[in-house]
Amino acid sequence: MKRTLCLLLALLLAVVCCACGSDGDNAADSEQLTYYYTKEYKDDTVEKIQRYNRWCTSHSTEDMKIKLIEFDNFETMSQRLNIEVMAGAGPDLFSNNMDLPFEHLMKTGAFYDLNELIANDTASDKIDLGAYNQTVMDAGICDGKRYFLPLFYRVYTLVGEKETLQKFNMPTEQGYHLTFDNMDSVFADYLQDPKGFDFMSGDARNGAVNPNTVILRLVNSQVDFNNQSVSFDEDFKENLQLMSQLREHSEVSAAEEPEVSDSKEQTPCLFNPVHSFSNPIYMEFMMSLPDDIGIDKRADDPVLYSCFEKDENTYSAGIVDAIFVRSNIKKEKCDKALAFLKYLLGDHVQNLYTGTGEEYSYGGDIDYLPVLNSAYENCIRDAKNIGDLFEMYNIDIAPKNELSPVTQALIDHIEKIDSVELYFDLYNASYDKNVAIPILQDYWDGKTNLDKCADNLTSATKIYIWE
Repeated sequence: MKRTLCLLLALLLAVVCCACGSDGDNAADSEQLTYYYTKEYKDDTVEKIQRYNRWCTSHSTEDMKIKLIEFDNFETMSQRLNIEVMAGAGPDLFSNNMDLPFEHLMKTGAFYDLNELIANDTASDKIDLGAYNQTVMDAGICDGKRYFLPLFYRVYTLVGEKETLQKFNMPTEQGYHLTFDNMDSVFADYLQDPKGFDFMSGDARNGAVNPNTVILRLVNSQVDFNNQSVSFDEDFKENLQLMSQLREHSEVSAAEEPEVSDSKEQTPCLFNPVHSFSNPIYMEFMMSLPDDIGIDKRADDPVLYSCFEKDENTYSAGIVDAIFVRSNIKKEKCDKALAFLKYLLGDHVQNLYTGTGEEYSYGGDIDYLPVLNSAYENCIRDAKNIGDLFEMYNIDIAPKNELSPVTQALIDHIEKIDSVELYFDLYNASYDKNVAIPILQDYWDGKTNLDKCADNLTSATKIYIWE
């Protein structure tokens, strides 16, 4: 049976590759490392590969460059990726920006054990995993093998204004640990009388924290992908019902990521996700802005919450970029893959993309935390010296001798992280995109009731993780 299935997959792969025509080249025939992409879909890994290729050119190592294989559209690329991977083919490099069931594929041995790649390296610049955030790096380990290396990550936080939270008798202490277990008491007064306040904005500028993604966090908390267990029980249904009530106070569709609006928010919110930063530099920058700077209004008295954690003992983060290597990669390409990983995990890149590199200029679209410990310390250092950044932009602020309370609360939160998920932006997660969101949307549209929604999630999730 298995032999027949493999033959059918191989035949199907050959047909698809021929049908693709101009879409991509045969990755197996290339002497370069290969990576698939399409311009119609944002993939941060592509920019990093392009930067690496320029570095290779400047260092006269053209043979180490990575070949970017372009597809006309995302759907065609995803179809080909899924078929090729099942047949043991595909590009040499993968990232969690791709539409693949990584949780399942790691169980099937589709990816290289990067521990072997690191252990076999005899170079003086060998990757020292001890120099990185161990909790985040260990997220790549499954069944004792390291299937991916995280590059950057973000934490899940919410920022509200003290005066607004007090209107609804909500906690106002910095770093309040909001969980699925205590949210019914936290939002009790708000749900009885919202008083003209929305729960949260659905603006896409929020860095992937919005009413839909916090509900997806609830769904994902009921699935253990490593142990292949599912539990959409009565507690889940009660929590989903409550969170759906919160969602009703925010105009947002689950079918696609919310659009960026140029207009100012008409309805005030309990939480403004635009201020939910992960990097202390960005948080301190925003909270230190003068009132007359002319950009989105900052909170006058901000309070930081954790963003709906599984329980009181969990502090979680999500990975922004993770790199996988194909398991049956050619031996002569292993050194090239290792060189690319060293570049990404090196001091230059880790500082560059988190705001402390010399080439950097302020931009909230790369609100990352580095996995390199020394780069993280640089983030804290530069947050404390935020006046230097304002000076760069010719903005006058009063001298600051200490971090603002909300930035210190963010740092305290980061240092409690004990659970790391493969995705931060759940709209990019194969499971959430292809399984959870369509089922949730049917529930929100009234096509199914709460019990049926939980049943559908259970059956569809089991198929996903056991297929």
